[in-house]
Amino acid sequence: MLPATHHIRLADLKRQYGDDVELASEAEAAELFDDCACGAIPAIGECYGLDTVVDAGLEVQPDIFFEAGDHATVVHMSRDDFAWLTVMAQHGRFSRPH
Repeated sequence: MLPATHHIRLADLKRQYGDDVELASEAEAAELFDDCACGAIPAIGECYGLDTVVDAGLEVQPDIFFEAGDHATVVHMSRDDFAWLTVMAQHGRFSRPH
């Protein structure tokens, strides 16, 4: 997970979590998230048996918003609720503002 105003730095992600880290292709994502609209993958991977990795840029936001599997439903939570929800996730710095 990373802020919508940032882009991922794959090299930093690999440096922190290993060289075997790769982004899923669109076909792989569609297969993993077959109950979600294309491009509206929920941010919490644990619901799908996947690990979640959280960028430090999200940890300073007072409010967190993310799509809930479709393009019409948005989840909103406070920073504290988000921290509780992602307590088991890995946290690091792997994004940069656009």
